[in-house]
Amino acid sequence: MAEHLEIESSLTVKRDTEASREQVWAVIADGWTYSQWVVGNSRMRAVDPNWPQVGSSIRHSVGVWPLLLDDLTVVQECVPKRELVLLAKGRPLGKARITIRLFDVDGGGCRIEMSEVPVGAPMGWVPQRVALAAAFPRNRECTWRLAAIAERRTPAEMPSHDSE
Repeated sequence: MAEHLEIESSLTVKRDTEASREQVWAVIADGWTYSQWVVGNSRMRAVDPNWPQVGSSIRHSVGVWPLLLDDLTVVQECVPKRELVLLAKGRPLGKARITIRLFDVDGGGCRIEMSEVPVGAPMGWVPQRVALAAAFPRNRECTWRLAAIAERRTPAEMPSHDSE
């Protein structure tokens, strides 16, 4: 797994869910659900058929109509059912690296950990601790939504093949 400093921060969002790691991963691996659980995303435009393999991307829009910006998010690293590192190429504010990790918890269920830091200009100039603090409320809501969707998925709704 990649070792990114931001995921070790006390500002990393951590959420436990009754959903299994497999259920949470099934939501993440279905790129078309991205706008349902990622705060600020308003619509999906395209999902690569090999999502979430490294190098694959999703195209989505950010904002509220009529002020929509087209965005592209690319998978940088992927360890299926464990870790996903994304590079969101939002304009005009620059790029952000989002790290999502999944862990089994005692008694069943899963822990979701999520952090987001800007990379590159202009937002990459913001100190990392400030950037993590700014993203914390948004990521808290993202993990809540992700967990809620995963908890409501039945085995019949999960893909019959591994989305790896």
